[in-house]
Amino acid sequence: MKIPLINPDLPRIDQVKDSFDEILKSGKITNFGKFVRDFEAKTDEYLGVETVSLSSGTVSLIFGLQALGLQRGAKVIIPSFSFVATAQAVLYAGGIPIFAEVEDDLNISVDDIERLLSEHDDVGAVIAVHMYGLPARALDLERIVSAAAERRGKKISLIFDAAHAFGSAQDGRRVGSFGDMEVFSLSATKVLVAVEGGLVATRNPETANRIRDMRNYGISSKYNAHFPGINGKMSEFHAIVGLHNIQHIDGLLETRQIKARSFRKIIAENTRFGLIEWPEGAVHTVKDFTILVPEEKAPGYRDRLMHYLGGKGIETRSYFYPPIHEQEYFKAFSTRKLPKTESLSRRVLSLPFYTSISDKEMSYITEQLSQFERELS
Repeated sequence: MKIPLINPDLPRIDQVKDSFDEILKSGKITNFGKFVRDFEAKTDEYLGVETVSLSSGTVSLIFGLQALGLQRGAKVIIPSFSFVATAQAVLYAGGIPIFAEVEDDLNISVDDIERLLSEHDDVGAVIAVHMYGLPARALDLERIVSAAAERRGKKISLIFDAAHAFGSAQDGRRVGSFGDMEVFSLSATKVLVAVEGGLVATRNPETANRIRDMRNYGISSKYNAHFPGINGKMSEFHAIVGLHNIQHIDGLLETRQIKARSFRKIIAENTRFGLIEWPEGAVHTVKDFTILVPEEKAPGYRDRLMHYLGGKGIETRSYFYPPIHEQEYFKAFSTRKLPKTESLSRRVLSLPFYTSISDKEMSYITEQLSQFERELS
């Protein structure tokens, strides 16, 4: 069998043909056309907050930090266990990353953030990631960041990098309304796909309006720039794909929950690989279905396993290794060891998972995991 890592949820051409024809005939393919406006209206409604569409999740993070007033040279606490875009956005926004530890669920450590906030009085923002679509401890993070800001008498922004998490929820509350802002990616690996694109969600209309200007070079009116900005617009083509998919988002999420829990069950019953905790009250997008190789065998064991699975037609990734603080460019910003991050990053292995994955494919992957264990026992 040949099983890809992902298989994006995309519309058939007949489902978007009329809309594509309309914009191609009119020539109105960008600059905040009706499909972008419709897409934002749908995401507003779904999340219950104001949203602004952008060209990518990374641009959304950069604009978000700047719109919330991050001062150049201010420190920004982020998890090292994340895609490197989180750290790149901090640098492009003028900040300096400080790397935090993670917890067993691979989300940022609340205790470590509290410690870092007590040690650094020049933190301007905290970015937490909803890793793989599993919500972080948002309410605890809100409380800790708010308390630190009150002690200092100055604002500390809290942003959630929700790139993986459109549709996720925690105790009945959808991701999108936590902190000062949440930022989504709409690229092909995500549940809500617009091919490429990003989305900022905020409860603050002033912040939303500022980002709307920033995505158009900072121009408020008549070519008069009031804010920093670049071309960060979403095209009508991308909005059409996003509009199609958001109409089906609840069904996609329900299917993924069922399949991911089934996959977890057969892996737990037939192999010794570890599974990342998934609390009952959480809606999880399972952007990446990730297992853990035994701690005492990593990392060579994982490398051999990836090679073995590749030979069986199964595509895998080690999301996210190396952690950001060990990457060549970001070593200069690393000030301490992060033992849990370093250990877990050497054990993670993301397996194929997508909405349309079949029981047969999941069984085949599990069989190969089990066979590998038997051969190396």
